[in-house]
Amino acid sequence: MANRKTETGQDRLPMENMDVQPAMETIQGTLSRFLDTANVNRVYGEPIREDEVTIIPTAEVLAGLGFGLGFGAGSAPAEEGKEAGGEAPATGGGGGGGGGGKTFSRPVAVVVVSRGSVYVEPVVDITKVALATITAAGFMMATLLGFLNPRQMVKQLKGE
Repeated sequence: MANRKTETGQDRLPMENMDVQPAMETIQGTLSRFLDTANVNRVYGEPIREDEVTIIPTAEVLAGLGFGLGFGAGSAPAEEGKEAGGEAPATGGGGGGGGGGKTFSRPVAVVVVSRGSVYVEPVVDITKVALATITAAGFMMATLLGFLNPRQMVKQLKGE
């Protein structure tokens, strides 16, 4: 399809001819690199062997990604955009996109193979346990205080 002429004689590409291929290639490349972080080699570490004992570290890998694209075209309203010669303004178009993501991993356990037996030893993160305990205690305290004095709770919710 050929370029279209605007009323001012300028060439512009029709929306269906806008080249989105470079943007799609960038997104596909980013996505494949991003998802590479969640493969099995990232979850299970290299086995560690000592005499007759083998230890295999394991991890939890989380990945999140979001992106968006937009393309559009438009023109100024006929009344506002008229130029000195009485011609309608040129139309325009454009596009853009953006995105972001994050990966996170943490150790969760070790698999121990020793003399024909296999068992799993979990990795306990004491900091997370302490933070969860403090958070839960705070919510429980707030709930109990609300039950003990519901009028005060209602005033606080109303901002009085």
